Amino acid sequence: MSAALTIPTLRSARLVMTPLSPAHSVAMFDLWSREEVCRYSGPACDYEFQPIELPARTPADSDKIIDFFVRSAADGTRFRWALQTQADQAFVGIAGFNQLGPCSEYAYHLHPGFWGQGLMSEASLLALDWLRGWPGCTQVEAFIEPANLASVRLATRLGLQPTGEVCDGAARYAALLSDVSQLST
Repeated sequence: MSAALTIPTLRSARLVMTPLSPAHSVAMFDLWSREEVCRYSGPACDYEFQPIELPARTPADSDKIIDFFVRSAADGTRFRWALQTQADQAFVGIAGFNQLGPCSEYAYHLHPGFWGQGLMSEASLLALDWLRGWPGCTQVEAFIEPANLASVRLATRLGLQPTGEVCDGAARYAALLSDVSQLST
C-alpha cells in the first residue's frame, strides 16, 4: 500500500477541480444515473470490488463510486477530481487516474448538459499537467470504447494515439507524457 495521495485543487479559466468527496453525492447521482454517461463507461465496482449496477438507481449506488475513489486516494492508488464551473460552482463531471505509475491511466466523465463546450479538454490539460509532476511517470494511457467518438477526438487532440490494443472492448490510447498537450505558461 502506498502513502495517501495529496490531491491539489486545480483551477483554469472556467473550472475548479477539487478532490471528489461525499459532498458531491447529489451531483454524482445526477451524473451516474444517466444512461448516456454510462453507455461507454465500462463496469464499476465498489471498494471491495463488488459490481455497481449502472446507470445508478439510487444515490447509494453512486455514493459507492465516491467511496471507492476516496478510499483509493487514501491508499495512494487512484483518485478523481470533481469538476465544477468557476462562475457558479455547477458540477460538470469527474476526471482523474485509475492508476498512477510509470504509465498512468487517465479517465473522465462529463455531464451531458456540458458536452461540446471544451470543458473536458480544459480539465484534461490541468490533469495531465499535474501528472507531469508524478515521480517516475513517463507515459499516459486511456481506454476508450470505439463508438465514443467525442472521447476519441479528445484523446487524439491531447496527443494520445491508438495502440491497436483492446481491453474489455475498449481501445487503448497512449503517449509519452512529454508528447501530450501542455498548458501554455
